[in-house]
Amino acid sequence: MQSRNLIITWALLLIAALAIGGLALYLLGGERSNLASAAADAQRQRLAAVAETLNLTVSDSREALASTLHELQRQGLVDTLELWRLDNPLVRNVFLWVPDDGLAFPDPDRPTSDEERSFIRRYAGLFNGQTTWTGPPVETTQVSEPVQARRELTELAKSLPAAASAPQLADKAKSQPVATGWLSWFWEDGLHILVWAENSEKERFGIELEMAALLSRLVTVLPAPQIDRETWALLDDRGRVVHQRGQTDLSGNPLPTMSLPVGASLPHWQVGLYSDGVVVPTGQSFLLLGGLLTMILVVAILLGGSLLLWQARRSLLDARRKTGFVSNVSHELKTPLTTIRMYAEMLEESDEMVPERRRRYLDVISNEARRLTRLVNNLLDFSRLEQGRKQYHRQQVNLNELLDRALSSHALLQANSEMALMLNLPEQQVTVNSDADAVEQALLNLVDNALKYASDGKELTVTLSSGQHMATIKVTDRGPGIPASHSERIFDTFHRGDNSLTTRRQGCGLGLSIARQLMRDLGGDLHFQPSESGGSCFSILLPTSQEPGE
Repeated sequence: MQSRNLIITWALLLIAALAIGGLALYLLGGERSNLASAAADAQRQRLAAVAETLNLTVSDSREALASTLHELQRQGLVDTLELWRLDNPLVRNVFLWVPDDGLAFPDPDRPTSDEERSFIRRYAGLFNGQTTWTGPPVETTQVSEPVQARRELTELAKSLPAAASAPQLADKAKSQPVATGWLSWFWEDGLHILVWAENSEKERFGIELEMAALLSRLVTVLPAPQIDRETWALLDDRGRVVHQRGQTDLSGNPLPTMSLPVGASLPHWQVGLYSDGVVVPTGQSFLLLGGLLTMILVVAILLGGSLLLWQARRSLLDARRKTGFVSNVSHELKTPLTTIRMYAEMLEESDEMVPERRRRYLDVISNEARRLTRLVNNLLDFSRLEQGRKQYHRQQVNLNELLDRALSSHALLQANSEMALMLNLPEQQVTVNSDADAVEQALLNLVDNALKYASDGKELTVTLSSGQHMATIKVTDRGPGIPASHSERIFDTFHRGDNSLTTRRQGCGLGLSIARQLMRDLGGDLHFQPSESGGSCFSILLPTSQEPGE
């Protein structure tokens, strides 16, 4: 019943620990998702800021060129454009288009270089009227606050000189451009950008941007990587890497972890972030650390619960042992007291009792009194040993005399049990520096156990021997022996082979435990081993000499 309760308790503890661990992992997973979402939003905002900065950089360059075009005079326009192309690295080609005649410069019939021939062919559809001059629509994407502030400052700076020069433009309205614009043009190998202006005669003139020079200004906008595995890249309309900042190998044009379009200034271009598939570098470490802490929590709960259950079970067993101990001690005390009382009453009632019978009754009373004294002494010694208050009186003890005297006091008990007691003593006297009472008590406890449990063997042998450093007292019987399942526990407090109150072998399970503790306190020990001739053999070991102060 008790084992089933312990199993149920353990199962409930395990379920509670697993539930707590599962809940903790679930909460950690949710927290990691929140962190990942917040980190992804932060990365997306950084991407949006970079894309807006790129778009604004292109717009600034384009509008600066458009502003210059706006100031050009009609007279000597072609020569001015050609000089500008030679001086400005952002200008790749220049042109002049007349509504009725088409392309006036460069001359479509007599191009002066391969670059002019390529330019004419590239924009043939535009200059022949097959395509309109309308540029791409302005995107209405959300702009970050720093970029929006920069854009507003740029617009404010452009509006000031325009307002200051308005009267002059009014005077030159017939000769200066009245409109400007730009056009993104896709041809074969990629994107091309035209910036143009239109005067009052509807003539359009302008430039083609040099993309290489423009990109040299854009690459400085890409931010430096914040971690080693992070790489920023500018991608063209075909997804090819134009420029990158970071150590990631992008030679195979892998897909970015996250990307956003640059904007209307560079249509179909993107800014991408590569981070080896990990958007949140700290997410995995957070989950690993959280999982480890959760595992430690679950293990701590299980270990703590197991320790408490073990301690509760141990306390329960100790309580049962002590209850049995009290019952056994009560019975053990009651038996000699009852015997003494019974024989004393018989002596009291029989005035004319035969002397031989009277002597036998007195011997019984005397032996039962000694038995009662040993039991009381065991109880007192157990209490002192438990509290660490046992005091020893060391002196030179002649073990030959001590064994002879102690076993003589057991002659009647040995005779009643019909057990032959043999004492083997060496010729040389064996002397130890020890406590005589403690040694005698340990020996008598062993003899009492042999008389109780091994009387069927009809023989008990006590042998004294001396070695170089140890004296050995062996108590050997020919009884049934001690089962292997009990051989490791016979020295435990309150342990008995049979704890039943109805058994004929009375005891309280303290004798062997007290005997071993007494011998160890005196520098020796008490060992058990099965006897070669059957039965049990207990060996008391005592040091023959001790250093001063030990």
